[in-house]
Order: sequence, then C-alpha cells, then structure tokens
Amino acid sequence: MENIENMDKIKSLVGETITEGNLKNVDCYVYDKFALFIQAAGFCEFAIKKNHTHPSYMIIIEFGTDDFLIPPRIELKKNYYLASILSPDIPHEDKGTEFPNYYTIMIDKDYFESQFSMYQKEIPRYVGEQFLICHDVLKMLHLFAFESSKNMKNSEVTLDCQTKLLTHWIIRSLLGENYDMRSVSTNEIIGRVQTYIELHCGEDLTVSHLAKNANMSVSNFNRLFTKEVGTSPKNYLTSVRLNKSLKLLRRNDFSVSEIAVQCGFSSLSHFSAAFKKIYAMSPRDYREHYLK
Repeated sequence: MENIENMDKIKSLVGETITEGNLKNVDCYVYDKFALFIQAAGFCEFAIKKNHTHPSYMIIIEFGTDDFLIPPRIELKKNYYLASILSPDIPHEDKGTEFPNYYTIMIDKDYFESQFSMYQKEIPRYVGEQFLICHDVLKMLHLFAFESSKNMKNSEVTLDCQTKLLTHWIIRSLLGENYDMRSVSTNEIIGRVQTYIELHCGEDLTVSHLAKNANMSVSNFNRLFTKEVGTSPKNYLTSVRLNKSLKLLRRNDFSVSEIAVQCGFSSLSHFSAAFKKIYAMSPRDYREHYLK
C-alpha cells in the first residue's frame, strides 16, 4: 500500500471518521480537491460501513467484469467503462469484494459544482446514477497517481491541470458528451481532417470534399481514414453531427428542424432517421426525455 499522507485532505473528502486502518488495503493518491483510491489488496473497510456518507462527490469506475459492484442499468459499449456517481451526504453502503475491479474518485463538493456550473445552472442530486466513460480515462488517472506520489518539482502545477481535466472529463461523460480518444488519429493528414470535420460538420461536406482537403484520391482517403480511425469518413461525419445535435437538443434553444440544419443534415427526416438508428428514439423524444 502507498504511504498514507495528508490524512486531513483524505478526511475532508471521504469523511472525518475515516482512519488509516480503514485504508490498509487501499492505495491513496490525493491532491487538494481530488483523490483517487485503488483497492489494491482488498476492499476499503470504510466503504462497507452501513449508512456512511461522504462530504464530496463520489465516482466509481468499474472495469467490466461479470461481478459488478453496481449491476449495469444502462447499455454498455465497447471502449467504455461503467461509472456511477453519488452526491455528497447520501447514506450508502458498498459491497466488499476481496479482488475489486473498480477505482473510486472523490471530488470536493464546491470544486465539482463550480466546474459543473459551466455546463448547466442546476446541479442534479445524484443517487448512484450510471454513465459511460471512455477507457482512456484510465491513462489520465494513472498519470495523476504517478504525479501525486512522486513529489516531483512543480508537481502542483501539473496536478492542478490534471484535477481540472479529469473533473471536466467526468462531467462531460456524465452529461453524455463522451469522446473516445482512441478515435483521434496520430496521422497528421487524418488528424487534420478530423479537426476540419469538427469545425465544419454543419456544412455540406462530402467524402469527395474531405479527400480533396487531404490531397488524396477518394479511394485512398477512405482506406487510410478507416484504418486510422476505425470507421469510415461517412460514418465519422454522421457521428460528429449527431454528437453536436445532442448538445443542442439538451439546450432547448432551437427547434428540431433548426438543429437538423445546423448539424448539416439534408432534411429533418434524414436527421430523424440517423438519430433513431443510433439512439433508438427520435430527436423530439430524446429532448422530452432529457428535459424531464
């Protein structure tokens, strides 16, 4: 187990009654308003206490075994982990397992809410709500753990940045704005085209237009793009447009027809068909469901 330092910070995030003994099976990585707990040798003894609470937001990320800490209530997807969130001061009790397959994150209440307010005014009360988060978050969590445990020069600078980045990554995932970082190509040409699509997805783009932008033939462009990104340029463009539409539907500032145009769909029917194919509901139904 990592040496437990800064117990005052741990107590401020987890609860004043936690002890070092409760964490004997847990590796703790803590910096100011953010903490990562990895159950290394077994379960956390504080977590299994009946009706215990935390003063901070608790996020649990599971790694997709058959024995989930919290059984999935949402559809799981490739390249994503199942996560859940609990608001502060809600009594709960976790399941103790000898070889747990999950990480626990604690984020200071005021800090989390200050960052959340950048996305929407009202902050819901979360009672174990589940959401998906991209596999690549694990890389950032491990980088945070490494940096917080090494006491490197100016580590507070990078830890501040990592805390903000991880918090926003969690909030965006919670709001359904997931992004699979593995789909970002390291190929300079394809990466540039991806950026172009993100900036111009509302325009009348075609694969031929994108291939010309990449200075390639359509066939070679299709082949390279699919190899680098894992999906065809046409499917990628549709995915970017649909992701943009989700954000606009949640804001309720524009009609569904206006959103179809802003997102580059040729017609409302085209937009509705593409949306329903991916999300199994119409854009209007999604908006009604989200606003409720």
